[in-house]
Amino acid sequence: MQKKISTIWRFLLPVLVLLAVAPFVLTGQQASQQLGHIHAGATEQAHTLVRLLDVTEELVSEQANAAMRLLKQRSMELGTVNVDGMVQLQARSLPNLKMGSTEITGHFDLVDGVSDLFGGTATMFVRSGDSFVRIATNVKHDNGNRAVGTLLNPKGKVIRALLAGKEYSGVVDILGQPYITRYDPLIDVNGNVIGAYYIGYKVDIKVLRDTVQNMRQLTTGFAVILDETNNIRFLSSHVTAAKAINLLQSRPDNWEFVTESVPKWGFNVIVAYPLSEARAVSLANAWFVVFAGILLGTLLIVIILWQLRRLILNPIGGDPALAIDVVKRIAAGDLAQDGLYAKPDTLMASVLEMRQKLRESIDTLSQNAERMRLSASVFDHAHDGIFITDAHANIVEVNYAFTQITGYSRDDALGRVPQALGFVTYDDSLLDMLWLQAESNSEWRGETWSRRKDGDVYAAWLDIFCVRDEANQIKNFVGLFSDITQAKEQQQNLERMAYHDPLTQLPNRALLSDRLQQALARAERSGELLAVCCLDLDGFKPVNDTLGHEAGDYLLVQLAVRMSACLRDSDTVARLGGDEFAVLLCGLQNADECVQTLERLLSVIKTPYSIGDKSVTVSSSIGYTIFPDDGCEPDTLLRHADHAMYQAKLNGGSRVQQFDSHHDRQFRGLRQDRERVEAALPNQEFRLYYQPKVDLRQGKVVGMEALIRWEHPELGMRAPATFLPIIEDTDFSIQMGEWVIREALGQIRVWQAAGLDFQVSVNIAARHIVQPNFTERLILLLADFPEIAPHKIELEITETAAIEDVSGVANTINSCKQLGISFALDDFGVGYSSLTYLRRLPVETIKIDQSFVRDMLQDVDDLAVVAGVISLSRDFKRKVVAEGVENSEQGLWLLRMGCSVVQGYGVARPMPADEVQLWVESYRQAPDWTQGLV
Repeated sequence: MQKKISTIWRFLLPVLVLLAVAPFVLTGQQASQQLGHIHAGATEQAHTLVRLLDVTEELVSEQANAAMRLLKQRSMELGTVNVDGMVQLQARSLPNLKMGSTEITGHFDLVDGVSDLFGGTATMFVRSGDSFVRIATNVKHDNGNRAVGTLLNPKGKVIRALLAGKEYSGVVDILGQPYITRYDPLIDVNGNVIGAYYIGYKVDIKVLRDTVQNMRQLTTGFAVILDETNNIRFLSSHVTAAKAINLLQSRPDNWEFVTESVPKWGFNVIVAYPLSEARAVSLANAWFVVFAGILLGTLLIVIILWQLRRLILNPIGGDPALAIDVVKRIAAGDLAQDGLYAKPDTLMASVLEMRQKLRESIDTLSQNAERMRLSASVFDHAHDGIFITDAHANIVEVNYAFTQITGYSRDDALGRVPQALGFVTYDDSLLDMLWLQAESNSEWRGETWSRRKDGDVYAAWLDIFCVRDEANQIKNFVGLFSDITQAKEQQQNLERMAYHDPLTQLPNRALLSDRLQQALARAERSGELLAVCCLDLDGFKPVNDTLGHEAGDYLLVQLAVRMSACLRDSDTVARLGGDEFAVLLCGLQNADECVQTLERLLSVIKTPYSIGDKSVTVSSSIGYTIFPDDGCEPDTLLRHADHAMYQAKLNGGSRVQQFDSHHDRQFRGLRQDRERVEAALPNQEFRLYYQPKVDLRQGKVVGMEALIRWEHPELGMRAPATFLPIIEDTDFSIQMGEWVIREALGQIRVWQAAGLDFQVSVNIAARHIVQPNFTERLILLLADFPEIAPHKIELEITETAAIEDVSGVANTINSCKQLGISFALDDFGVGYSSLTYLRRLPVETIKIDQSFVRDMLQDVDDLAVVAGVISLSRDFKRKVVAEGVENSEQGLWLLRMGCSVVQGYGVARPMPADEVQLWVESYRQAPDWTQGLV
């Protein structure tokens, strides 16, 4: 019990001392802070009065300056300032001050006019000796008389400034009243000061007086404002002037005086208060803090006593002798459970918990021993080979998998080093290096090649690590290895799949890139030439379309075999995709050798292929570039070869074409032109012009053909022949075609509302008509114009366009005809498959190309073609339209041959949409055509 009490007092005594001292320290600190706050409050009161005076002076001074400028201006308007003799004023003989011819003495209009505008007072002074006398003023005495004849204070700051020829601004007492003033010297032509101007405003000091009178610092403190002669101007109302003067003069130590000067007024602002009263207020406020400190201290003592009970008195939780006994039994190894219990979180509970953990640790050791037996079983039954050596790399133990993988028995292996058992068979010194690396880094792993007892070599994944004792000395090396021969073979197969085309087994693009890098490096070292070639099959698509994709794949396999056999082992043939291939010709001595090789390769490709019971022939377009003549990067070389191949196709295909930089520049120029044409659509630069189609028999307009024009912002209106060929083989032709259809439908709606009723023809590009979704897109366009009947639109297919899938286009036309859309075959007779198109495409109208119509009266062959086409139209039951009619004689001949619908310059040139209605209303058929009907 004594020890418990001593412990409590060891904790409690310092706290009590602290509580006894703290109130006094806090009281002094709080009192000091309160005194500082009181002083700051007095300073703030003084600053408030100073700001009030400064604001008053700033506001009035600006008005005084403006009034002074007006006074001077009006004085100058009277004339030049001068002194002309003397004048009598109230028994004084003064210089007669004039402005021009106007005497200023007694001239009150000048000063009254300024005061009427700006308020305040204005005065004109004349200098008499060293004095300045008021000769014209609206400053008045208390009796109301003007203060003319009175002198400027001879001892003041103003007169000193004026005598020096300087202006003065500030607060001045005039007739016992404070004025905010401005004085400017009046100087004659000789530079002599002969008088002065004055502007002043009597200060309304009621606000300032009330503020000072109501100001109080603590109970007996006060505020006072002294003028430049230390006379009291304003004083707090609760203090007498005599007491204030006494305190200000004696300045006792038990009073605090806060002083602030006001230079513009010449005043001093003083706030005074007794220090004894300030200290009393500070101590009164500090006692609250002291009381709070005592209360907190008491609370702290209670908390400490509670914590001492919780942390010191209760933690043992039982008989100390019993706790000692339990500890002794634990030390003796007696960990048996004896039913003892202790309150949680006590010392006794901790001892019992420690005994429990010791008992659990012994159980864990037993379990570890069991796991060791299990590990030994795993060692024996593991599928990976395991060997253990001593510190000198002599094998001391192996598992069963070791004997199965290597072919060596356990007895063969014990006592021998791994090198003697075929490990790391291709480098005897490598294993020694591995021991050293495992010794320094504790582990090494990697692939090795080893040899079995029967001599077979196998790939192994070997992991070697060292086991150290407590002194960090190497005790054993452990090696784990597995036979990865099959995995290596699978890896090689995967690598082949990654770098070879699965169909032809040729290198793919990735392997081609690697070989191209190597070939370039070899060519740079040897100085030999390297040819980079790209080839694409001509006529391969019909094979796929007619015989099926399996036949096409079989042809590609035969082609790969032929090309590989045709080239040297040092060359590379790679498949880039589809029917596109790349070839690297290495070690060339000259360019002719490259051409000969590629011509031979082209000849091999052209040889017929046997596919089932059919013989198929394809050709190829080959483009190439030669390094180092073309010293670009690898990707650029391939791109140049591809450009040359593209040029070979444009030149008719089935040929070899070397990369031409001039052609490449043309190709890039074509691309730039294409980008500019594509930008014209969102820029709204395209326009539709319309050319009429007339029926000569009926003598009326039966339709319009929509013809696109490009209103180039710099080149003006451009014909379609200047830009359509640039984009006809691109997807942009589809977007432009849809735009033309939409614009034509919108124009039909306008004309229909105006009473015009005829069909509009729109030209459709081959790339557009072959789109699988052409009909669906056309349905969507028609849906936007529900008031337009589908038969009002006619789609013209250019006969010169190469349409590969004729049957597909025929199906598209039939589906569109079900909607009511009609089709025409444009430029008939100038293409390469006119009769095929006429036979297979279900069009309603044939349009004879203008090249035949234009010269038919001069060229009998053209006339025969026109007559033949008209005859064909009758035989195939098609309508016929003649394009390019330029005169009435051509129209007459066409009528006689059976073609009545024509268009051309002889009818009308293409015109903007807004001119069509006027033209239709004024159209009159040529008389010759009317006579030809008779």
